[in-house]
Amino acid sequence: MGVIAIYINTNLPALQAQRHLYNNNVNLDKSLERLSSGLRINTGADDASGLAIVEKMAAQNVGLTMAIQNTQDAGALFKIADGAFDQVAKILTRFEELTVRANNQTLTNTDRQAIQEEISQLFNQLTMVSDNTEYNTMKLLDGSLDIKKTLMVDTGVQGSIKVLAAPGTVASATDKVLSILQIASPAFVSASTIPNIGALGIQNIVNVNGTDITIAAGDTVDTVISKINNSNPKTGVIAVRLANGTVGMVTGVIDKDSTFITNRPAGDTLPNGSAAGYITAGTAATISISGDSQIWSAIGFTGTLSTYFAAGTNAMGNLDGIAMVGKGSELEMQDQGSPFNGIKMGTDMFNGAYGGYVLTGTAAGNSLASAITHMSFVADQASITTDGSKKLNIQIGANYNQSISYILRSVDPAILGNGASTKISSLKDVNALTIEDANFSLKVIQRSIVEISSIRATIGAVMNRLEYTDKTLRNQKENLSSAESKIRDADMSMEMTVYTRNQIMVQAGTAMLAQANSRPQNVLQLLKA
Repeated sequence: MGVIAIYINTNLPALQAQRHLYNNNVNLDKSLERLSSGLRINTGADDASGLAIVEKMAAQNVGLTMAIQNTQDAGALFKIADGAFDQVAKILTRFEELTVRANNQTLTNTDRQAIQEEISQLFNQLTMVSDNTEYNTMKLLDGSLDIKKTLMVDTGVQGSIKVLAAPGTVASATDKVLSILQIASPAFVSASTIPNIGALGIQNIVNVNGTDITIAAGDTVDTVISKINNSNPKTGVIAVRLANGTVGMVTGVIDKDSTFITNRPAGDTLPNGSAAGYITAGTAATISISGDSQIWSAIGFTGTLSTYFAAGTNAMGNLDGIAMVGKGSELEMQDQGSPFNGIKMGTDMFNGAYGGYVLTGTAAGNSLASAITHMSFVADQASITTDGSKKLNIQIGANYNQSISYILRSVDPAILGNGASTKISSLKDVNALTIEDANFSLKVIQRSIVEISSIRATIGAVMNRLEYTDKTLRNQKENLSSAESKIRDADMSMEMTVYTRNQIMVQAGTAMLAQANSRPQNVLQLLKA
């Protein structure tokens, strides 16, 4: 059995007890810190990687809190705008009511003047809504939050190319070139021969684009043309009689508004009254005829009826070298890499309104092609500049580029209804002074109502999105807070258990240190004589 050495200069058990007591005190201090702060991680030393994670989470959480506030502010802004648009819609409804009343022949000029007085007051109110609707001193409906756009036709006729729509996806770009590669054309067919003069002597049915038209034995060629044109709202086809008597048909809309066309192509000196209506262009514009082939033959369509089927073509063009998608006379940019993504351009325009027009009678010449007048031509070009810096930008996330942009159109009467009529240029020119003006004004008013309804629908969709965005952000914040808590926060029940253990260990260590310090006194027993 070995001999146990006893030293008095170095009390090793006391040193060991002191070391353990120190560690127990450190652990007890940490437990006290966690219990008093409620946090598991109080310094980087507690959990370096955990601290790095939760600090990013904390920053993200603060960002989400502000994003929620941003979303609520944006929702409040759009509510104000929607309320103003609601009043505009009510004013437009009253406009329609007044102009419908003014269209009645039973009214005198004095009556119409009284109606015009109210219309003038409504215009003033509409202008006030446009100028004075604000949120946080920001003007909402005066165009301040819309895409700014300018267009100059470099090759061609001014007004023949127009920006129809510039949604919030359009960014800023300067002097980019739009080139027209192909103009849209209507469907058109010409009779093979000049018809005979006099009654056809045949009674039966012919069909144009799926619509039956009854022909009587006593009908002449001009009667048949008139009946085809009376069915224009259903067929979308205009029948014309050329100077040499030949019959032709063109896809289009008959509208006496076309008699007020201005800004016509150079050299077009024909009377406005020769315009029967506006062409309908594009691949969706088609002509097909069927029915009694003898009637068709009598007015000059002597070939097999199926050979007279025709379809139009869509416009083609590119903007800043990027091809646009054509639909009728419209061109739309659908390339997300373009700053003009979403912009819609109108080509072959008259007065910023319709596409080409159809001439009839002797003014149309001897070929159907001469009866179809276009404003735009292949190789026409325009320079376009857009400024998207004024768009309403809403930060809906805590990170870079987590934002959405919206625009708010102006409700200025000079803008609403633009393009609905060639005589009444916009809502600002609406009047009820004559039956004719009241009638054309209705077109502009109804176009304005459609525009406002479309804007309100967009705002409603935005408000719904912002509501869901708010809910999503709150859900993200809740889940992020939970994740952060699991890493940073202390488990109080566990920490209390650890604290109790550490407290007992400190008490035990203190007692054992006292025992170890008294142990060298046993040496005195060896020193007694």
